[in-house]
Amino acid sequence: EYKSNISFSLKVNANYINFERGITMRHYMHLSDSELNKIFYKKPEAFDNTTKKNQLRYALGATLYLPATKYIAPYLLEKRYSHLTSFVMCFENLIEERNINIAEKTLLNTLRTLKMAENENRINKDELPLFFIHVRDPLQFERLYEILIKDKDIISYISGFFLPKFNSNNADAYLSTVKKIRLISEYIYALPIIESKEIISLASRISELITLEKTIFEYRDMILGIRIGGSYINSVLGVNSLEAMSIYDVGITASIIYDIINSFINLSYEDIAIYSSSWDKKITSFQTVSKSSNAFDQNKVIYNHAFTHDPSLDGFIREILLDKLNGCVGKTVVYPNQISIVNALYSVERKDYELALSINSSNEPSLNYGEQINNKIWSNKILSLSKIYGVLNENYSAVDLF
Repeated sequence: EYKSNISFSLKVNANYINFERGITMRHYMHLSDSELNKIFYKKPEAFDNTTKKNQLRYALGATLYLPATKYIAPYLLEKRYSHLTSFVMCFENLIEERNINIAEKTLLNTLRTLKMAENENRINKDELPLFFIHVRDPLQFERLYEILIKDKDIISYISGFFLPKFNSNNADAYLSTVKKIRLISEYIYALPIIESKEIISLASRISELITLEKTIFEYRDMILGIRIGGSYINSVLGVNSLEAMSIYDVGITASIIYDIINSFINLSYEDIAIYSSSWDKKITSFQTVSKSSNAFDQNKVIYNHAFTHDPSLDGFIREILLDKLNGCVGKTVVYPNQISIVNALYSVERKDYELALSINSSNEPSLNYGEQINNKIWSNKILSLSKIYGVLNENYSAVDLF
């Protein structure tokens, strides 16, 4: 069980137990109302898996990966991690193949426990984090579907399925199973993980990406977003980055990631989200070089100026900022103390929010048509993010949310 040893302001990462009922899920649940009022010009709004897709696709933030063998129900019912808003139960790389049956039974027990708790009025679905399942492959996904439909009531607690090694050969099998599940619950989405060997190989990459873009466009109503499987890409390439090194600093991996983003960027404007790969290095402490939140300068962090005394944390913050610059709107994480950092860095600064409002409320005659379109794309995204992650008051920064 995770124990925090964060020394400065990462209070969110302690085992924070919140038994308060009736609070619909939103980001920064660890903050009190007085703290929210002080930090935010516009407070973050609530969301759940019934939120409209165009808004929900931005809401995942930091999605915590857990092995599907873990019985997560007590953590959810006790709100053990009040800052957790989305998580994934993994049937692939976090468990061994021989444990799949145990994992499937554990997943069912978790879902049934949540249903029982709601029947007994101990929890409401809209208080729970978004619940995703990372299947192992199309065959295991189909088998899991057959298990789930025997107890259809529990399916409504699931928000979607992560589809690993998604490629042109298995896309139809994956998506046909998602379509069948959506006949039971329309609030379930597919999240393809783009990481297959066809993508990694330069010889097949472009044709594969073109095919996948067409497939995802065709099924875009049931696809919440794509995830870039950077860790798997690194493993296939035999790359091991240094402690503070961003995935964008590894040239051979970055070239693949840029091609993936470029292939799906147009779809991301209206239909899907692009989620970045996970950061698999531990963060052991948080102590800033300066304890003033005003010392946080995103440009300096991007240019590798030290902000904290932990190189891994500096690298993590830098990678999130580069994710944002490259069009990503969320990140999977493997350690609970990474959650608040990701979500904090997606909060919107007031100057950006007011500029976005201005752009959306006028047609600036000095701009040509193309510039107007590009500005509207940016402003629409900022306004969507402002609803989910809030707008910071002046003299506050993302550090105040860590």
